[in-house]
Amino acid sequence: MRQILKIFNISSISIILTLCNASSFQSPQTLSWETIPLSQKVKDSLSDGPYAKSSIEEISNNQQKLDYLIAGLHKKECSYALVKLSQYERYHEFVDFITESSYNNTSEKIRLKLSHTFLPFNMVLHFKIERITKTGTYRFLFDSGFLKGLTGLINISSHKNRCFFTSTALWQGPDTGIPDSVFSFFSQALGKMAMERLFRVSETL
Repeated sequence: MRQILKIFNISSISIILTLCNASSFQSPQTLSWETIPLSQKVKDSLSDGPYAKSSIEEISNNQQKLDYLIAGLHKKECSYALVKLSQYERYHEFVDFITESSYNNTSEKIRLKLSHTFLPFNMVLHFKIERITKTGTYRFLFDSGFLKGLTGLINISSHKNRCFFTSTALWQGPDTGIPDSVFSFFSQALGKMAMERLFRVSETL
């Protein structure tokens, strides 16, 4: 259960800072509205809320592989949306299951303390990424702990005067012992929840 909850929270970070057939890429990609591997139907649905896909598979030598993709279309332009979304140290004000948040501009590391009714204990997570204040492509990394070595990209671009967010992440390592379907469900569900809440709070300054 604790491992499942760790996955649940890791998903939220990749989105907070925060993709379809996720197995279609072999490394984190730079994506735009035109290049993201989503059907037109899914793209159309982004006006109503984010889309996430988490693909988990068992590979040889007791290894497990994660391909993750999430996308969302904000109601505002990027220059407006990023005013709040770039304030990592205020995430405890924006997302109810984050009780403490801080960011070190020198090390570019975020520290988040999470507490939720689903969690049997409070959890602290560390995540490395630069502060995102404008459109572009940003790499992130889990450099320690569970899923160590997970890498990904956050892509932020403009689409019809709205800010388009995508994030892809890849990880391969020792089998976690968690069924693929459970792993996929939690990482996918919380990713969407986190993006929805962050989008909502950043619609106003």
